[in-house]
Amino acid sequence: MTEKINGQGFRPADTAGTRRSDAAKPARDESGGGSTAPTAPAPAPTDTVSITQSGLLMSKLEEVVHGTPVVDANRVSVIKDALASGSYEIDDQRVADQILRFERNLLG
Repeated sequence: MTEKINGQGFRPADTAGTRRSDAAKPARDESGGGSTAPTAPAPAPTDTVSITQSGLLMSKLEEVVHGTPVVDANRVSVIKDALASGSYEIDDQRVADQILRFERNLLG
């Protein structure tokens, strides 16, 4: 079955025009010779794709995300230096609050 993509989802395309009808079948030689009259091949069905503006934006966003490094090397370097010098402080109350907020959001 041919699928039509039009930006609003998938739906079966009208394939009635691409089906072979009795008129398009090769003519038979009624004289009993068994030969058939040559016919031109039916044109191949075409597919149509329409991409919405939001689809184009999503494609561009995907390119940007793939081009962005996974790790911020500058931030990692700063934190490593702070840990090595002993000046990095962790606010345990803030960490606990963030964990609780995250858990509450997961549970709804």
